[in-house]
Amino acid sequence: MKLKICGNRTIDDIDCLNRAGVDFCGFVFAEHPQKITLETAKRLKERLNPRIETVGAFLDEPYEYVKEVVESGVVDYVQFHGSGTYSGLPVKTIKSFIIPLDKEFHTECDFVLFDAFRRGVRGSTGGMFDWRLIADYDEKPFFLAGGINESNIGEAIGYGPYCIDVSSGAESDGRKDLQKILKLRRACDE
Repeated sequence: MKLKICGNRTIDDIDCLNRAGVDFCGFVFAEHPQKITLETAKRLKERLNPRIETVGAFLDEPYEYVKEVVESGVVDYVQFHGSGTYSGLPVKTIKSFIIPLDKEFHTECDFVLFDAFRRGVRGSTGGMFDWRLIADYDEKPFFLAGGINESNIGEAIGYGPYCIDVSSGAESDGRKDLQKILKLRRACDE
């Protein structure tokens, strides 16, 4: 099982990901408390183990900005939230769907991401949804996000995602926590 840790902002975060051997490192380029600049992402990517792939998360940002980030070489995947689509980019794409609001999952993308709805929050929320709502989904490989942590990752894995996507569940006091990430990694490897 693949593991993505999202919301990375510091060199310490990157060091945790390198030590834990995660599969994906997420950078947030959308308006969000974990947002980083392109220059910060470049600096962090230089420190990142090259076998860890990078994902840039966007929320209805202008196509030209997304294209600039992609062309910089800082992301291997584009994860898009909201109504925007970013077809024609030379990277793989992940389209986010908010459960239970989104009912149709047909889109031009390589992967889908299922996340939770929280009133007043756009993009990833850190909340959970009833995973049974996606139990029969089998159209595309999917990332599963939303409130996953070391106590419920086993149940999340049981729904058959391609990748478990964690942000706040990999943190203590707002910072990435190596011990939590190692526990998540072990669960994905079992």
